[in-house]
Amino acid sequence: MDKLEKLEFNPEIELDRGDVSALAAIVSQPGFAVLQKIGKACVDHFVVKWINQEKPEDVVRAHHRAKVAAQFYTGFIARIVSEVDYYIQSQPNDKPIEAGVGVDLGETTDPDTFMEEEPLTL
Repeated sequence: MDKLEKLEFNPEIELDRGDVSALAAIVSQPGFAVLQKIGKACVDHFVVKWINQEKPEDVVRAHHRAKVAAQFYTGFIARIVSEVDYYIQSQPNDKPIEAGVGVDLGETTDPDTFMEEEPLTL
């Protein structure tokens, strides 16, 4: 190889609608709050290590680590919130949502004859 190509790293990514939809589903689950607690606790570990340092150079080093951990976590959560908020706000609001689209419940949906049917026996 005569020439080495310069590699460029671009950390920006574009999420498609399916990706953001999946992300919105995850955020709406109770487990996401647990994930946030764990993330905050991990950042707190870095802060405690920083506080417990005695030598000035170790304090500075630990401070940088705690700051990076906090910036990563804050940026991570902010990106998730931004993506999900935009996704939710971009949903069309002009039409009512039909909950049972494509669901055939048979004759039981007719309110006039619903109670006239014989009960199911097992």
